[in-house]
Formats: sequence, structure tokens, C-alpha cells
Amino acid sequence: MSDVQSRVQKLVDAGILQKQEFTAEELALVAKISDDEVDVLISLRQKLGAPAEDKQHMRPNFFV
Repeated sequence: MSDVQSRVQKLVDAGILQKQEFTAEELALVAKISDDEVDVLISLRQKLGAPAEDKQHMRPNFFV
């Protein structure tokens, strides 16, 4: 698995991204963020907790 794929997969595994909500172009942009940025997003998700069930549709607009 490439670094790019692993960054996206880490965000999917952390419950931050839902791949089916993104186009290939959007995933390519997300894949360009650094490993440190991925870690920050994961940390923020852990601190904020899971989004409310009725807010799932908002996830593509804001990662955490």
C-alpha cells in the first residue's frame, strides 16, 4: 500500500472519512496531506467524539 493510500485508509479507519462520499479527485487531494496532519485529524476526532447520527451527511464538508 502506498503512503497516499495509507493516509486515506488511516482516516477511513479512524471514522473520519467515508470513501463512498468522495470523488477520486477529492481523495487525491486528501491524500496529499502530511502524516502529521493525518495524526492531528485523528486526534481531533478522538477529542470531539463521533458525529451525531443525524449529522452524518455533513462529514464530507468537515473531516472532524
